Amino acid sequence: MRWFPFTILLVLGLAAAGAAEPFESVDPTGWFGRARIGVQVQPMTPELRAFFEAPEDRGVLVVRVLEASPAEKAGVRVGDVITRAGGEPVEKPFDLVRRVATAEGAEPFEISLHREGEAVELAVKPEGRALPWPGNERWEDLGEHWRRGLREGRDVLRDRLEDLERRLEELERERHADDSFQPGRPT
Repeated sequence: MRWFPFTILLVLGLAAAGAAEPFESVDPTGWFGRARIGVQVQPMTPELRAFFEAPEDRGVLVVRVLEASPAEKAGVRVGDVITRAGGEPVEKPFDLVRRVATAEGAEPFEISLHREGEAVELAVKPEGRALPWPGNERWEDLGEHWRRGLREGRDVLRDRLEDLERRLEELERERHADDSFQPGRPT
């Protein structure tokens, strides 16, 4: 039973991804509107690092580049090893996802990669909106909305509780009033 909502979301996400033609309309992963460059990456094992002549301490392997994506336009290819994004080292896939997802789309950022043992620098301009993240402006906006929501929710719950307590008192008064008028019942 727990899997049912997840299954529906997965099916809807896959349907939306299958219906989408150009990269710009929908990200195939289902993240509508977030900043993205259109690559799928995976972590590197020591054997992959040796095979791709990648640094031993960082880098993720590009296993897919979406057609007409910012990454494809910038020249990223399958088999590239991305080692830096926006001046930050990329040690695991999440590092790249975080850097891209929080990038403001107006400015391209540099990615450093290894291709066939050679260092390559490319500028990629993400498409979509930056996600709220600690350290960026949208995170502060999200935090304020969250705090306001908590305050408003607290106030609504307090009012509801007061209404329920008032109604309970009324019901108890009515019950006591009914009890006093019933013949044969002790008071």
